[in-house]
Amino acid sequence: MTMPKNTSSDGAANTESTKAELAAIADTLDRCRERLASLGASRLMAIRDPKNADAGDDLLTAIYEAERGLNTALRLVQRAARQGR
Repeated sequence: MTMPKNTSSDGAANTESTKAELAAIADTLDRCRERLASLGASRLMAIRDPKNADAGDDLLTAIYEAERGLNTALRLVQRAARQGR
């Protein structure tokens, strides 16, 4: 089976479609990151103990790690979108 050849307009349309999809994904990641940051701030206020400054919280740590992961994913998706230029 032979594959049809892409014309340059097909390639350009695909690139634009891909860039639009990447932009939508980046927007979703950013909103998720904002939600995690808000959740982390709420958790921090809930566990604040002025008598024990070293008090750790595994859930808060996990939230911060997830936020960092989303930041990384967001940067990678944005970089991918720029590659299509």
